[in-house]
Amino acid sequence: MKADEFTYQTAQPDLFAGGDALTGPKFCIDAIAAGKEAAISLHRFVQPGQSLTLGRDRRIHKALNKKNLALDQFDRTLRQRPAVNTEYALTARDSRGTFTEEQVKAETARCLGCGATKVDQYLCIGCGQCTTKCKFDAISLERRYDVQFGAFEQMPIQVAKYAVKRTGKILASAAKK
Repeated sequence: MKADEFTYQTAQPDLFAGGDALTGPKFCIDAIAAGKEAAISLHRFVQPGQSLTLGRDRRIHKALNKKNLALDQFDRTLRQRPAVNTEYALTARDSRGTFTEEQVKAETARCLGCGATKVDQYLCIGCGQCTTKCKFDAISLERRYDVQFGAFEQMPIQVAKYAVKRTGKILASAAKK
């Protein structure tokens, strides 16, 4: 069977094909992806005035140039693994242990040194440390609204009142149960 590689439309305009019938034996996920793309084409075909190709991702990917990578700049320290409580291994209890003090120090030393970044506007306290650690100058801080936060030394006290309030709510809901 022959069909367009992008729209999966055959020589008969109202017939679409995909999967192993079109490509021969491949992975199951390839057949699923082809079916999805063919379904999109079929839906566009039956809708008046729709194009089968406009606004669709051709998914043309270029291979990464492995000769031009500077991997020596990135920290390759392995993640720490917590100990396992073997006495709980065959029970329903959680067999995961905790980190030792040395493991905690080793794991936190990886922070902002691995090259990967997770930006979460709700966790940012505006300290600016990420801007100094980013080797690519990809992170910058921008003031969007004028809010005065307390001094850094006072932050734990400000957070503590909410923690106490939240703990009270948790204990109250646990007492109801």
